[in-house]
Amino acid sequence: MMLPLSCLLLLCSWSVCCCEGYVSPAIRERWAAGYTKEEAIQTIEECAEEGDALNTQDDLFCAVKYLDRFGSSLHYKDDKVKQELMAQCQGSWELRLALNSDRDQEFYPHPEFRSFAMAFITVEDDYFGKGIAPNPTFCFVSIAGPSTQNYKTRQVFMEYEDYYINGRTVPGWDLSYYLRGYQRNWVSTERKRPPLAFTVIMATENAMVVRGSKTGGIAIFRRIQDDMRPAAYGV
Repeated sequence: MMLPLSCLLLLCSWSVCCCEGYVSPAIRERWAAGYTKEEAIQTIEECAEEGDALNTQDDLFCAVKYLDRFGSSLHYKDDKVKQELMAQCQGSWELRLALNSDRDQEFYPHPEFRSFAMAFITVEDDYFGKGIAPNPTFCFVSIAGPSTQNYKTRQVFMEYEDYYINGRTVPGWDLSYYLRGYQRNWVSTERKRPPLAFTVIMATENAMVVRGSKTGGIAIFRRIQDDMRPAAYGV
């Protein structure tokens, strides 16, 4: 039982956490010189596939921040485009790279245990979850719950209510204990807390980038062609 318990703690602490953060003058000059959305997307997709940005840190940071900084003003200005973006988020995604906070500029491979398992999320219109699995047919542990989407702000809101081990529900498990710990907010469960959320920066057939609701951290995902929900939640 130690593996699922330790995995649960990791899942509750693993979250991209909403500011856009600092961008250097050098990057701003690069944007002003004719940088494009297509160039940014290509860079991000390549890094998501590779799962490493050791030799492309500057390019990747420039690409992600470009899409994030000008998302509302340039790339996703009308409702139709925003709805299409949110529809593109549907499916299963493997976490590949992460930026801890808006103060950081270097993406690192994530998770640390990628040699034997992957961290993934599943996005639906009304249900969101994440878990740890060695492959698409078996899942060690996952947490999930009802979710809502606001396409106007490009946000996904989630509440974790369900805990699964090997795709089976663990009845009567109080996730709020661990979620309070994740938030460093050791208070009674009756205290109202803001919903967890992330903002979609980019979503294509191959990759997705999101910025969380806590410290400005950013996560880059690669699409999983297999549906992870049966293994994760037994659906």
